[in-house]
Amino acid sequence: MVDNGGQSEQDEFRGVQIQILGTNPDTPEKGRIFVWTKMGWFERLKGSSGNVAFSSVADSEEELRDLISRDNPRADLRELGGKYRKKVSEEFIEQSRSYSDSPEDSSEEPDEDDQEYHQHGL
Repeated sequence: MVDNGGQSEQDEFRGVQIQILGTNPDTPEKGRIFVWTKMGWFERLKGSSGNVAFSSVADSEEELRDLISRDNPRADLRELGGKYRKKVSEEFIEQSRSYSDSPEDSSEEPDEDDQEYHQHGL
């Protein structure tokens, strides 16, 4: 039997399976948590009030591992599974939907102003 590294548990984001890694597989909340999609690696950040956000941190696993080793040379990334994996996956998918469902913050006028600044090198 082939070990697929928990891939059967992976959820899909926009038709592509996502991967969730953490630096503390035994107590994920105490470590750093990362989500992989075709858009790159995102770090799960939890605010003091309990709100969760995801910030883009790397374009490749190699880049992510370099980032982790600079912060903590002894840290190792491990696949997260079970209920915690499902929770993080659901949080990421929900937040991603809210970004894609929300209208853009800018109207046509500010976009035109931005273009003028870029044309003049300001």
